[in-house]
Formats: sequence, C-alpha cells, structure tokens
Amino acid sequence: MNKILAGDFTVLAESPDPDTVYTGSPCLAQLPSGRLIASFEWFRPQPLVEEIPDQLEILVSDDDGSRWRKTGVLDIIWPSLFAVEDTLYCIGNRRLSREIIIARSEDGGESWSRASQLFGGRHHNAPTSVLFRNGQVYRAFETCPVGDDAVGRSQWESLVVAGDLERDLLDPAAWRMSNRVAFPGVPDVLSQRRYQASAADKVVEDCFIEGNVIDVRGEMRVLLRTIIDGHTTGGMAAVCSLEDDGNTLDYRFVQFYPMPGAQCKFHVVYDEESDLFWTTVCLPTDTWQEREPLRKVGFASPPGNERRILMLMYSLDALNWFQAGCVAMSQSIFEAFSYASQLIRGDDLLVISRTSQGGYNQHDTNLVTLHRIEKFRELALDLKPSYSRG
Repeated sequence: MNKILAGDFTVLAESPDPDTVYTGSPCLAQLPSGRLIASFEWFRPQPLVEEIPDQLEILVSDDDGSRWRKTGVLDIIWPSLFAVEDTLYCIGNRRLSREIIIARSEDGGESWSRASQLFGGRHHNAPTSVLFRNGQVYRAFETCPVGDDAVGRSQWESLVVAGDLERDLLDPAAWRMSNRVAFPGVPDVLSQRRYQASAADKVVEDCFIEGNVIDVRGEMRVLLRTIIDGHTTGGMAAVCSLEDDGNTLDYRFVQFYPMPGAQCKFHVVYDEESDLFWTTVCLPTDTWQEREPLRKVGFASPPGNERRILMLMYSLDALNWFQAGCVAMSQSIFEAFSYASQLIRGDDLLVISRTSQGGYNQHDTNLVTLHRIEKFRELALDLKPSYSRG
C-alpha cells in the first residue's frame, strides 16, 4: 500500500528567490457554482518587510483545480476566505498596522471591494477555520501589541469576532468582539525548559496563537496552536470555550489538551457526512535532540519546529485525534509541508500547503502546493461506540 496519500501535487506559486520573498498563508474556498478560490501571500524574510502592498494573490479554478488563473491582489495579510452563498469574503489584517479588515467579491473573486476596517488595534492570526452558527460567522484573532517581536508572543491575547449574516458584513456595526483571554502560562510539568527564547533562532516564548473556532455538538470551542519551550514540548493544544447569548461573546480558557502536531499551525474542518473533524498537522520526529548540531548545518529553529511530515487526522470530538495517513513528506529537515488548510470537495479532501522544496529552509518556503486526497472518508475508522452489551 502506498504510504503517502497525496505526494503528487500541483504547484500554485513558486518563489524565484526565497532569500528575498517566500510564500505564506495558503487558503481555499469554494462557491456554489463549483469555482475554487485560493489565496496566498508573498512574505519577505526577517527583518519583516511589509512596505510592498498587495502581497496577497487570489487564484481561481473552474475545472476542479487542474488549472488556475490569477484574478487579483489584495492588501490583506493572514486572511481566511469564506463564502456566504455566491458572495466571497476575505477577512484578515491590514498590512503594517494590523487592524482587523474584510473585503468582499460578488463576482467569484474577479474583483474586490475596498477593505473595510472592523476593529482597530494590532491583531494577528493565520488562515484558520471560520464557523457559521445561528446566523453568525465567527473567526479567531489574537492581539499583537509588541508588533513583529516574535519572542514577545506570551503577551498576546486570544479573542473571537462574530458577524451577523443578516447584515452587511463590510459594516463594522455588524460585528462584535469577545473579551480577550491572556495566555495562562504553562505549568512546569509540561516543559523541561531546554531552550531559551531567541528571535535569531526563531524560538518564541510560550504562547497560544492561530485559533480555530469550531462547534462540537452545540458547544463552541476554540483550539489554538500552543508553543511550549521553543516547540520542545510538541503535541499540546490550548482549548477555550466560547458562549454567545446574542449580545455578549463570553470567552475563557479551559485547559491544555494533547493534540499531535498542535505546536504548529493547523486548520480544522468539520465534515457532516462522516460526522468527523479533520485536520492536517506537522509531526516532529526528535524534539529533544541537541540544538547546536542543527544550528551548525543551518536549521532555522529548534528540532520541534520540524515541518517535513504532514499528517491527516480525524476526530469525533476535536480533542482526541486519530491518524488517517501521511499527506506528504520529505526526508530533508530543510523541507516542509506546513501551514496547510483543507477544503472538502465531494468525496475528496483538498489540501493547500506552504511548501519548501529544494533544501532551502523549512520556514521560508518557496512553493504553494495543492494536494488531493481521494475518498478521504474511507481512511477513517468507525469511531462511534456501541452502548449495547450484546
């Protein structure tokens, strides 16, 4: 049996020189017409340069992903795409100043409105899940008051915004924001404190970021990527609870919970047909190995930030996850399939990845790749228990 589910892929974008520009923030959406929409960004290596506008590209495909056409560029960073019937939206952040903004397309991504500011202040996220529930659309963000200083992420606070689908989503009055939840800190029993935070080595302070808003049997939760001791303690997610009484969004931290791959960004989708949650994650292989040998060969992070193995997982409750198989992998520690987002397309699962090939750098990726997992539901075990004694 082939152990790799989707090792063959379509290249949607390629950097001519990752030393000067690299790929980021891949996202997928689809319209009732069947049109596929993809977005991704062009990043500049540290020190981060955002002086170039319109770094987000929009691509569309009308033949099920075989061919793609660029339709536009947007001055939005770290966005999620979502569709409300035939109308397409892109929600994210303003370049440089980081306010939460949104833009709309009513012609399938061919043209876009000017971005409307929903909330002021500096915020951050990545292409994570967007939840539709009870006439509202929800998306997570976090504050980033220290700007681009990655080592300071422990000061960031998580929050959720909600938009009323009966109103104009470009109108700030259609949106509400939850209270902010500060990172609770990690108990010493979850970390050996092996690495000191170092921006030069892309090691950040303990933090939670890039939350996914999901509905688990009527209970709204947010699952967040959680970085502990510079990724040395991998596989730990933060779980928050979200309640909405129609006026107030009540948001609170619940607990840390083991989740393979949660030390890197992940994107959760719910599949109604299988009644399962699905995600792809990067699994590290040797998180306690010594840092200095990796530094000498030019690896840009501690070993727990390895991103070369992208795994498909599924869950009944979005807490306890089972591995369905390996989407794609490389033997080289300098390569990566990361920051992936998923889209359910009939019997298939489409995965868009921020990909590094050619041995350059597992963080400053040179490709955006599209992977197709055919008949993905057949990869899952029947997890639902029987309560019969017979």
